[in-house]
Parts: sequence; C-alpha cells; structure tokens
Amino acid sequence: MHWADKIAKEIVASGKYKPYWVDDMKTPSGRVHIGSVRAAVTHELIFRALKDLNKSVTFSYILEDHDPMDGLPIYVDQEIYKKYLGQPLYSIPSPDPGYKSFGERWGKEYIEIFDKIGVYPKIIWGSDLYRSGKMNEMVRVCLDKAEIIRGIYKTLYGKVKPKNWFPFQARCEECGKISTTTTTGWNGERVTYECRVEGIEWTKGCGHSGEISPFSDKENISGKLLWKVEWPCKWNVVGVTIEGAGKDHMSAGGSHDFAKLMCKKVLGTKVPYSFSHEFFLVGGKKMSSSRGLGSSAKEVSEITPPYLVRFMIARVKYNQQINFDPVGTMAIPDLFDEYDRAWEAYDKNGDEKLARAYVLSQIDKVPEKEKGFFAPRFRDIANFLSQGLSDKEILEKMQEAKGGKIDESELGVLEERIKYAGIWIENYAPDEYRHELKDIKLIDIKILSEDQKKYLKAILKIYNEGDDAASLQISLYELAKSLKISTKDAFAAIYIAFIGKSHGPRAGMLLSKFGREKTIQRIGVIKI
Repeated sequence: MHWADKIAKEIVASGKYKPYWVDDMKTPSGRVHIGSVRAAVTHELIFRALKDLNKSVTFSYILEDHDPMDGLPIYVDQEIYKKYLGQPLYSIPSPDPGYKSFGERWGKEYIEIFDKIGVYPKIIWGSDLYRSGKMNEMVRVCLDKAEIIRGIYKTLYGKVKPKNWFPFQARCEECGKISTTTTTGWNGERVTYECRVEGIEWTKGCGHSGEISPFSDKENISGKLLWKVEWPCKWNVVGVTIEGAGKDHMSAGGSHDFAKLMCKKVLGTKVPYSFSHEFFLVGGKKMSSSRGLGSSAKEVSEITPPYLVRFMIARVKYNQQINFDPVGTMAIPDLFDEYDRAWEAYDKNGDEKLARAYVLSQIDKVPEKEKGFFAPRFRDIANFLSQGLSDKEILEKMQEAKGGKIDESELGVLEERIKYAGIWIENYAPDEYRHELKDIKLIDIKILSEDQKKYLKAILKIYNEGDDAASLQISLYELAKSLKISTKDAFAAIYIAFIGKSHGPRAGMLLSKFGREKTIQRIGVIKI
C-alpha cells in the first residue's frame, strides 16, 4: 500500500479527525525552494488519498506574509532592502512591479508553481487572518493566559520568562518593525511595548515605546503572536485537523511539542493528525542552504515535466530523505527511467506501490491503461540529440526501437521528451553530453591540416546571419564538397577548433549554437 493511502486509512479509522481539513504553510520570503514543494505535495497526496476514499476533505495552504523579513535573499538589492529587516512581509515593497508587497511577490510564485504541478489548495494569506479579525480572540486568550504559556517554556526548555513577558509582538508605530518589539504589559484591552535598539543581532529597533490595542482590523494589523504560540492558534481558527511538519519541528522539544501543550493547557483544543516529513536535499544540502542550479522549485518545474516533480515526491516515503542533484549528473534521466517503470506497472497491473505512485503523479486525469504503449526512453533521446540527430531522425530511431510506427499519443510523449532532453543537455548534463566553446589556449591547433584550416576560413563566407542549424548543415556539407575535403575531416576541423574534440554533434547545430559572431572570432584567432 502506498504511504499516502496508509495515512488516509489510518486517519479515517481513528474517527478523531473530522471534519477532514489538510493544511500546510510557508513564509513567502523569497524564491520557492524545491523542499517547500515537497511538503506541499506530501499534504496534497494525503488529500487525494482521502478523496479516493470518498471522504469530504478540504486542503488549504497558508502563506505567512505577516511574518517578518529576517534575512535578505541574495537576489535583492541589499542596500535598498536592509532597512526593511524586521518588518512584516505584507508591508515591504515588492522588488518587481505588479505586486502589492514583497510577501505577495513570492507568495504568487508559490501559487504559480502549485498550479503547474496540479496542487490546488485553498490559499489563505496570514495577513488576512489578522486583518479579518479572526485571530483577535486567540490574541486575547494568549495574552490572558500568558502565565500558563510562560510555564510551557519552563517545562519544555527550562527557560524562566519574566512576569512582564507576553507572547505578542506589536508592530512599532514608528519604524513598522515587529521583530524588535517586546510586549511589556497587558491590561485586558491594550498592550504596552518597547522597540528595542539592540534586541536582536540582525536588525535594530528604533527605541520607541508605546501602547496600542493588540486587536487587528481591516485598516490595521497591530502585530502578531509569537510563531510557536501562533501555530496551534491557527489550527483552531482555520479548522485544521491534519498537518505534518519537517522533522526539525517534530523533534522532541520542538515546535510541535510546544503546540501540543498549547492545545492542552491554553486553548482546550485537539491536536491535528501529525506526521514528520523529511528534508529535500539538493546535492546533499538542505534546500534552504542550497543556492545553486536545481534548488529553485520554479527552475525544477521548468526543466522536467510537472508530473515528474510530483513523481519525485510520491515515489519516496514521506519520512525518507530525497537527495536530488540534477547538475552534471544522470539524476534526471534516472528519474525518467523510474517513472517509466511506474507507468509500466500501472499499465500492466504490476507493482502496486509503483503503480499508485504513477497515478498520484498525474496532474489531473489519470490516463487509460494501454498495455502496448511505447514510452520513448529519455536517455536514448538525449544521446541522439547529443550526436546531432534531427527530430525526424530521432523519430525514425524510436520507431526502430518500437518495431513499428509510433502512434499519436506516443508521438506526443516523444516530442515532450525531446524538449526536456534539449534543456537537460544545455544546462545540466555531464560534460560528455555537452559541447561548450573551449578556451583557445587549451586547444592544439597544430593538429589541423592545411586543408582543414582552409575549410575553416571558408566557413566565414557561407555562414550568414540568421542561418538556422539545418540550413547551415547543408551549407557546410556543400562547402566540404567544393573544397574536395572529406566531410569527416571537415567536421573534425570544426570540432577541434571549437570544442577541442575530434567528434561532436551535428556541425551545423554546433555553430548555430555558438552564433555567427563567436564563429568569426574563433576562426579569426586561428593562424591560417
């Protein structure tokens, strides 16, 4: 049984978690990392599994745009944005036009990626939970029961909070920050607070002291509860009955243990069904610390078909690490191979878990079973592309592999895989698949014959601006014929001069990739 079905059946059998409401949440503080997508898809798979049991179930995703900016992404102007550190994301201007705030800019990227990979939750903005007044009762309860919450800190962490400590961060009326404020008093209607200059290491407060109502409305968000306190309050306000979290939150003494004590001692509410999901590693690093190729969810959703992103997550049990390193490895071809095995298991009623992973990976409609379906292998297509074969030639090769004509649906798969194989070769494939312009200093030009040098020089006359790979290939053939040099020697001259190898892809494709200007420059530095 697939792990999502097992969890769904366990939830239903317990009878404890009605109405069924699955939730996940994330702070939209920058580009979406692939690890965040794993968490969202994991929850969505459980949501689908419950639906497949004919249960009425809701799936929501909270975009925590009321959280403060606590660090600067490397891709925003550091000088412009450092002054906003400590302010809530909904109040910070977007780095790009067309968005109301920094939080909305990156929150919309989550939504865009979710739509692409078939994840359609009810989107809840954290700022709206406060602005609507829905959090006000929770704020009052937590301020009234601050002494009990202080006791939870002491029980879990051995920390003794002073009697004038309260679990609420006011938004400073002067500088707009919430990270730097400390609530010092509560009289049942209003809080007093201080915006401390040296309160935290990564930003400074303004030193202002004030008194405000902690209750928010559509005109003003007064502040927010501390996150560990806020999490279980949102379960209550939203109606969440099923929510997992990363193992850092679920470890002994972590945020979830704190939330459970909040439910028991402060809120008097039930704890949702919970589970601990593992990290998504990119090249062996936790996704939040990996900034290279392959760590961005948007990038991954563009270099592989959307169903493959889902499959990457569905195929692995939620409490096992996923280590995905697409750069310079065969990770993507391997993933296609595994997907094809799952596809075959589905078509031929094979391995139950693999077949179910295939079904759960589909964006919307699950295809009908086709036992004779031929799936063109991704790595074969990549090999053919690397050798310079045209789409038509690849089609012929695939029909040879099938032993018959490829039908319309198979052709659709082939065309899709040619597209993604091209992206893979261009950006992620190991060196043997890629053909980059090599430093002229590293190329032994002396091995070129005089005829080969003459051929290279003559290319400048026949390579016209705007020539595509196909027309250039024909021109290169005709040029070799007119100079009475074998095509083998002619094309070897191109490969040696440009990529430092005696072989390569179609010569026309290679020169088309480099462009006319670079071709002229390279041939110009060769002494002919």
